[in-house]
Amino acid sequence: MKENFISVIVPTYNERENIAVLIPRIFSSLENNAMRGEVIVVDDNSPDGTAEAAEKLGGEYSVRVLRRPRKEGLSSAVIAGIAKADGDVIGVIDADLSHPPEEIPTLARPVLEKKADITVASRYVRGGGIENWPVSRRIISRGAGLLAKPIANLKDPLSGFFFFRRSVIEGKELNPTGYKIGLEVIVKSGSKRVAEIPYIFHDRKIGSSKLGMKQNLEYLVHLVRLYWHKARQ
Repeated sequence: MKENFISVIVPTYNERENIAVLIPRIFSSLENNAMRGEVIVVDDNSPDGTAEAAEKLGGEYSVRVLRRPRKEGLSSAVIAGIAKADGDVIGVIDADLSHPPEEIPTLARPVLEKKADITVASRYVRGGGIENWPVSRRIISRGAGLLAKPIANLKDPLSGFFFFRRSVIEGKELNPTGYKIGLEVIVKSGSKRVAEIPYIFHDRKIGSSKLGMKQNLEYLVHLVRLYWHKARQ
């Protein structure tokens, strides 16, 4: 493990065009803020050549690609990335450019400086927001967040853009159902030092969303398991 080193995990499935833009932006953001880091792309056998596109960028940037033989889902991809990460500070960002990589230093710095154990990019604190979402999706997002509030008292507990110190999950069993790995880390860590940092969510411009009824049902199952976990503490 490297101290003061940031490992950014990017789970992917059919994100070839986006990954080619995202990775240079991540490293530009780190370099502009005198931060050291790596990117770990965990790809679920994308048929569009996402893994190959990421590997080509490895000649210019510190990028590692973990290829998985089938589509296993976002949460397990992040867990696999954590196992391979070199950094003592670990971050997760979506590949679809909905999370601006220029915000990485703002999220990573409180963890690096040990002012927070976990930082969460929040759409719902002052200064945060969402671009180009229909009212129906905003209502669903808010409702899902309210369901999680008793176990993660945050404005945006379901954010998929977050950073944490590796030590807060050491010895913890991460076994989420579905895609809300950030909520799993927040609850299982037990940390009270969680900071929400505002950002503007930009809906994807390339490719299609991977969320649907199946993912919503998985979230409910995951939520029940986390409530049970908290009840046993």
